Amino acid sequence: LPKMHGISNPLCCSLHPNDTLMATGGADGNLILCQWGVALAPGDESSKKAVDDSIKVACGAPVICSAFAQVTKGRGSPLPLVAAGCMDGSVSIIHCGLDLEDSANRVLYSFKHEKYVKTICWSPSEQLVASASADGTIKLHRVGNVPNMFDGSDGDEFSSELIQSFHFDGPVEAMCFVDEGNSLCCYVRETSYLTYFDLKEEYKQSKYSLNGKPAIGDRFDDHVSFSVLSLQPCPTGKYVAAATDAARNIIMEAKTDRIVRNLYGHNNDGFSNPKIAWSSSGQYIYGNSQNENCVCVWDVASASMVKRLEGDAFVRDIYSSSTTDTVATVSFDKTAKVWLNEM
Repeated sequence: LPKMHGISNPLCCSLHPNDTLMATGGADGNLILCQWGVALAPGDESSKKAVDDSIKVACGAPVICSAFAQVTKGRGSPLPLVAAGCMDGSVSIIHCGLDLEDSANRVLYSFKHEKYVKTICWSPSEQLVASASADGTIKLHRVGNVPNMFDGSDGDEFSSELIQSFHFDGPVEAMCFVDEGNSLCCYVRETSYLTYFDLKEEYKQSKYSLNGKPAIGDRFDDHVSFSVLSLQPCPTGKYVAAATDAARNIIMEAKTDRIVRNLYGHNNDGFSNPKIAWSSSGQYIYGNSQNENCVCVWDVASASMVKRLEGDAFVRDIYSSSTTDTVATVSFDKTAKVWLNEM
């Protein structure tokens, strides 16, 4: 999908839970909603048509991260919402209609961190969205009363409530929900552990070493040679994959200090932007590589790299569907790609 953001680079991507809609955020300050399946139609112009038919939602600053609401317990479909985190610290909650009507896709609510937003994720069990920032905070919001944009009236007014804030001494680089949404996992720069908050036990905090060694009392091995810049739970939620800036991806058992696999063969350093994703089966891990125009694919069982999905520019972001083998990427050649390769 060429030039999703015109002359600007795309910076992030995500897929709707049913895979039909892709969101990309760009340096132009817009979130683009695209029915990427249009590009699969016969003809040389199908990709261009998919881009031309996309909907643009202005967010006011470069969009660094995005995430669609997930299918929660008791609901047959996800809330029609996508969140966008921006360079100016703002987070926008956007109504997203699958048929891409202009009137239905707009910002319902926004709030701000003091510094730029690092990552956003939605709970798989409740109507909760978490945003993490370089200002050292995580904000947890509960949303509800999503209006019906398609019946000619807004219906009930949209609601969003800040239910908890977490404060740290450094930037929150990565974050994800685990344990079926009952716990929130995060990494704070210049720490040697992952921090977990139990949402069912009044946000009880626990820490687990990234060095694979349990703490002695309250003391951790403080030395780490890397920072974690991306965290993703496996489909079952039992494991967490961490992409580091030291050419090493780590798979850990969630809420423990047990390292299950170390993944090597790619390149990343302190100036890189490592990303990581799981295949829907949990059998493979996808990651990017600094100065290489590809998506690296590792087999989890053997911890070996089994394929490189070659592109034309550095891959800025990766998103893997939770239900199919569909993988979305955005690159610095100003394109978004959807990979349907069967492993």
